[in-house]
Amino acid sequence: MRADEPKRYWKSLAEREGGAAYSERAAAEFDETPFAAGPLGSRRSFLQAAGFSFAGALLAGCRRAPVEKAAPWLEQPEEIIAGRSYYYTSTCGACPAGCGLLVKTRDGRPIKLEGNPDHPLSRGGLCAVGQASILGLYDSLRPKQPLLRGRAVSWQEADREVLKALAEARRSGGAVRYLSGTLTSPSRLRMIRQLLSGLPDGRHVTYDTLPAAAVLDAHERTHGVRALPHYRFDRANVVASFDADFLGTWLSPVEFTAGYSQLRKPLEQSPQMSYHVQFEARLSLTGSKADRRIRIAPEELPWYLAQLCARLEVKAQRSSGARLESLPILDDVAERLWQARGRSLVVCGAEHLDAQLLANYANELLGNYGTTLDLRRPSLQRQARPGDFAELLDEIATGRIAVLFLDGVNPVYDLPDGEQLARRLRKLPLVVSLAERLDESAEAAAVVCPDQHYLECWGDAEPVRGLFGVQQPLIPPLRGRAALESLAIWAGAPKSAADIVRETWEREIFPRCKAKEESFERFWERVLHEGWVEAEIEHPGSAFNPAPAQAALHRVTKTAAAGLTLVAYPKIALLDGRHAYNPWLQELPDPITKATWDNYACLAPATARKLGLTDGDVVRLEAGPERAVELPVLVQPGQHDNVVAVALGYGGHLTRRFANLGPRWLGWRPSVNAGGCVGENIAPLLERDGGSLRWTRSGVRLVPTGKRHALAVTQDHHTLTVPPRLAAADRGRRPIIEETTLEAFRKDPRAGAQGHPPPAEDLWPRDHTFPGHRWMMVVDLTACTGCSACVIACQVENNVPAVGKDEVRRKREMHWIRIDRYYSGPLGDVDVAFQPMMCQHCEHAPCETVCPVLATVHSSEGLNQQIYNRCIGTRYCENNCPYKVRRFNWFDYARDDRLANMVLNPDVTVRSRGVMEKCTFCVQRIQEARLEARRRGEPLRDGEVQTACQQSCPAQAIVFGDANDPASKVSQLLKSGRAYRVLEEINVRPSVTYLRLVRNRREAEEEERHG
Repeated sequence: MRADEPKRYWKSLAEREGGAAYSERAAAEFDETPFAAGPLGSRRSFLQAAGFSFAGALLAGCRRAPVEKAAPWLEQPEEIIAGRSYYYTSTCGACPAGCGLLVKTRDGRPIKLEGNPDHPLSRGGLCAVGQASILGLYDSLRPKQPLLRGRAVSWQEADREVLKALAEARRSGGAVRYLSGTLTSPSRLRMIRQLLSGLPDGRHVTYDTLPAAAVLDAHERTHGVRALPHYRFDRANVVASFDADFLGTWLSPVEFTAGYSQLRKPLEQSPQMSYHVQFEARLSLTGSKADRRIRIAPEELPWYLAQLCARLEVKAQRSSGARLESLPILDDVAERLWQARGRSLVVCGAEHLDAQLLANYANELLGNYGTTLDLRRPSLQRQARPGDFAELLDEIATGRIAVLFLDGVNPVYDLPDGEQLARRLRKLPLVVSLAERLDESAEAAAVVCPDQHYLECWGDAEPVRGLFGVQQPLIPPLRGRAALESLAIWAGAPKSAADIVRETWEREIFPRCKAKEESFERFWERVLHEGWVEAEIEHPGSAFNPAPAQAALHRVTKTAAAGLTLVAYPKIALLDGRHAYNPWLQELPDPITKATWDNYACLAPATARKLGLTDGDVVRLEAGPERAVELPVLVQPGQHDNVVAVALGYGGHLTRRFANLGPRWLGWRPSVNAGGCVGENIAPLLERDGGSLRWTRSGVRLVPTGKRHALAVTQDHHTLTVPPRLAAADRGRRPIIEETTLEAFRKDPRAGAQGHPPPAEDLWPRDHTFPGHRWMMVVDLTACTGCSACVIACQVENNVPAVGKDEVRRKREMHWIRIDRYYSGPLGDVDVAFQPMMCQHCEHAPCETVCPVLATVHSSEGLNQQIYNRCIGTRYCENNCPYKVRRFNWFDYARDDRLANMVLNPDVTVRSRGVMEKCTFCVQRIQEARLEARRRGEPLRDGEVQTACQQSCPAQAIVFGDANDPASKVSQLLKSGRAYRVLEEINVRPSVTYLRLVRNRREAEEEERHG
């Protein structure tokens, strides 16, 4: 490929292959078919049947409904002004990462979550799961009160049942076990200790669905301390990742993305960026951003690590005699790592002890401990010991447990023999569940004492040793009772959660943070204001023992699996399934596959071709006798040919609210799962090794069934096209994505420019004047990881509805911002480019010229405005938009769930049926900042206005501001040599500028890959 010749980009295999069928589908971009009643009656009946699942997430609702009740404060707090937003600090509880939060509240109810910019982990970013977790607060299907053997009872009755069983266990010496995931809350751990301390046989057992036991065990052997290092990607100039999806789902992705992206933004005055190589079997989010990606089978991963260590041994002159195979790619990786020793990082996500020992050895040879790996302040996530859980399962099987508490875990769903475990749980004298929702394990429990959502109760977290975060309630409790209060009652010392947390901080944390001039009261006020505090720690240090790693180096051999290997993986939206109840996350397109509302069997193109399979063909995955799951196929470029990859988190009871509700006549197919849930639970295919699950399994058979299951995949929706007069000159290559190499960028900051200048002829006035502000946006394609946090942030901020699987399949998803994913290069080794696409707020907007009622007009500050009460739904503007970013409201989405409606942002109009809508550059935030500046009597400062997508982005890939201010950040970025505008040649003058994608490659390597 010549340096001046653009790559060819494609979104899907169908687009890559082209042909009449694809052209016909692309031409039918806008489906005119209306919705008609199916077996469930009207669409309203369907949405009502789904309950919160849609009425709450559809809550983005779309009809104008008058306020029926207004409940004012009887005594209004002095510091609160009705209708004004207030922000409070907290700690995110959506996953164990413990990111810092700012919670936006209006009139006493939380409506939006943001990352705390001062928090050392999240640095202002927040992932899609964290953004969407606010919807769980207003879930009306959460249990209101305790359940005793399936019957709703009072809290007093439930407590009597638990206290009676504990008293009997205390008298008879019966075993009491408390099973939870890894808990980082000092207060919760203290109360668990207090509960178990008075029992003759009480023990706390931890179990992680997504474990890191191999990392912990490896460090116990090499360093003498069972610890999970705190990985510092912000210090790593070279990263070698072996199946660690650290930008997607591994450990702390928001923190890792923030650190990683710091070193991935080349500037003209400093054209430097880190180098990232990824070894993996399936195409992960992290792999899609790698400068070089190497496909390897899961069985080969330890051997590749061993070969890397052998090369590093030679460079460090510490060779142990390991045999070196000829692998030029590893020669290059080893050299890059060695040149960056002390500023490099080798990470491994595999649950394989030898692989983790070798990763430790590589980092030790490179001198990375103490710089890019911190064992002094290790991460406290995922600390479970699989052996303890295996022992607990044996105790359950023998029936020797008197009382079992289940806190935030769902082993009945997670384990391959979950149904058998459920039967055994029902036979125990007493099983107590503290689950927020009725999952599989809660349904097997005798007593369910539902915990509260983390936004309605007190709590705390210590995600990294010495770094403490506090959770404070932002609304009076809506459901359940705080687990802290339940534990206190059962321990015989009832207290409020607020008192428990405050007491823990005063006794255990304050002495380690105490300033001489500061009382605990002042300290506590400061913690509540800032949301976190860092304490002094004692760490004796540890020496590296190379013997276990060197033994692994000589023990590992290259192996190949017979047949296909199953790779189970967590999606960024559902993780292990704990968020499967959330329709925002169900409808979020996966960044790689662009599929929603399903899991599927990903196959490499070569494998699918060999088996004669295409997207949507249902296959039977068989792993051993009586272990099989039926799934639709999705052909995934970039995947290893011998791998079938399937996502976790589907097919659980939390999705029953969505299942089997679609109109069959439109082709809605219920899950093949007899349980009536969305997608399929693949746990039956997994193997359990003691107390831990193996996420890979070789020897899987794949049998076509002849059935079809239509997937809701968005990769071919809203396709941008090149004007016909330019298509011939471009030989079909689109200039929508522009990219270059770091080597070329150093020579010429404008390297890779492929756009066309706008025509000289112009029917518009020559110059639009913007005398005040001129709002513009810049998106850095190099920094963007495709994580989709911006998509959910926009959805929450702007009351955007979820529409359901059927509507997504018909190209009617409503997201105001989408992440377009483009492939380039050979099918087996594709490059990936992500491009956030929203309304471009064109200066010469094509939508404005065709609207017959002036519902879309241009403001004096450069915003393309949509006037909802003028819109009559002609959809002319949608058809005339070259960027395909306008959305049409087909229906009045049900809003009968009043609790779910509390999440709606009152600053944004709730749109009705027949109205066109699209990105507004968060005009409500612009107005709010303008009014606040006027109140202060000061001009609006750069950075005071942040759009929802910008604020949530962990990579800080989006910048918004006033282009009329020459000192603003957006003005500076507009001058960058990497700046270009999509479809600039059609003279619409978009207000969104993109910074060209830069890959850290040599030009010769790029030419070899794409020539």
